[in-house]
Amino acid sequence: MLGPGDFEITGPDGEPFYDADERSHLRDARLLLGLFLVAGGVSLLGLAAALVRGRDRRHAMWQVIGRAGLSTAVVVVLLGVISLAAFDSLFTLFHQLFFPGGNWSFDPATQRLVQLYPFRFWQIAAAALGVLVFLLGLATWLLGRWMRRRAGNAPAAEATTG
Repeated sequence: MLGPGDFEITGPDGEPFYDADERSHLRDARLLLGLFLVAGGVSLLGLAAALVRGRDRRHAMWQVIGRAGLSTAVVVVLLGVISLAAFDSLFTLFHQLFFPGGNWSFDPATQRLVQLYPFRFWQIAAAALGVLVFLLGLATWLLGRWMRRRAGNAPAAEATTG
């Protein structure tokens, strides 16, 4: 993410390590990753701003946050079950949606990108990402439940002390 991003790497034979299609795909993948990271950052900032500004609605906000975490965990489990039977179809659909130019199908006999990152690699990477997102969804659900209870008790405590 921090380098030049042109993927102009010279191989041991002095020739380019990746061909033009591979470099194009890597540039597109880098852009997509950057967009996902920016979207995640903006979402976190928006959530933090909503929590700071909505002090009187925190109970309801934490309830929504908790439900979103649980929904995320459930969706990841469903996608995991589907991917057990149809990972190749999901992989193809993902690439058709996010790489509509078609620069994502490579020849494993001649192109290094799929030699370095074969299909099995992506299956394992997707499973690891799924487990991570599932655990984060559960953690968000539990945090939302806990914070909702705390936010629900705050007005009652203020009423008895004031």
